[in-house]
Amino acid sequence: MRSLCLAIVLSVSALVALPTLADHHGSHHTHGPNGGVVKALGASGYSVELSVASGTTVTARVLDKDMKPVAIDAAKLILTFTEPDGEKEDYEIGRADSGEAGVFEKKSGHVVNHITRDKIAIKLNVGGGVQESETFAYPHGPNGGDLIALGKSKFQAELIVDGDVVRVHLLNKRKRPVAVDAKEITFTFTEPDGELEDYTIPAAESSSKGSVFERNDDHVVMHVKRDKISIKLANGEKTLSSKTFKYSEK
Repeated sequence: MRSLCLAIVLSVSALVALPTLADHHGSHHTHGPNGGVVKALGASGYSVELSVASGTTVTARVLDKDMKPVAIDAAKLILTFTEPDGEKEDYEIGRADSGEAGVFEKKSGHVVNHITRDKIAIKLNVGGGVQESETFAYPHGPNGGDLIALGKSKFQAELIVDGDVVRVHLLNKRKRPVAVDAKEITFTFTEPDGELEDYTIPAAESSSKGSVFERNDDHVVMHVKRDKISIKLANGEKTLSSKTFKYSEK
């Protein structure tokens, strides 16, 4: 009888632990202090935080185990991309012009396209030898924002909060900018009491590539950070809607 009770307790404990284990292993990416993706460099104790911005700038910061910046002597960092056909291609990222210790930066829309499309491995000479990260997929858009599918269409929205500004870039499935004839995009927020509230985000006047929607409004930013959201875009005769989601503030 005692053995049976012990078996039942162990079974229940295992079932309770499963969601926690699943959550842990399902979380493949750690956000760094600058909102980028953090990847460990082998067993060196160092990590690299990789981020992109404005569709053109790649920044990599070396961090220690406490997510603090590390000063290193390396003149460059290597990103190895595995392209769709399986071919591997290396790109060098040199030291940032700012001279900030342990920061590497490159302005290149071509490299950003690789980052948002291909599998990546990071290599850096640190800790007495060349250290390499695991191969991973960058989970954000070319501007560093969250990606939200718009129904079953070929479009997705890249959501960014920058201070008091909410910005949405319209992208295709390959994370490339696309343009549509729409004057606004609609956010529907589900407030804590269950009430729904709509806010429109107008098309930006100056967007050189693809459709961008932007609104400077701290009240809307508060909703984005607090409430569940769904996005709706009227594209011609079709209305494209996202599933309800939570913005993952970094």
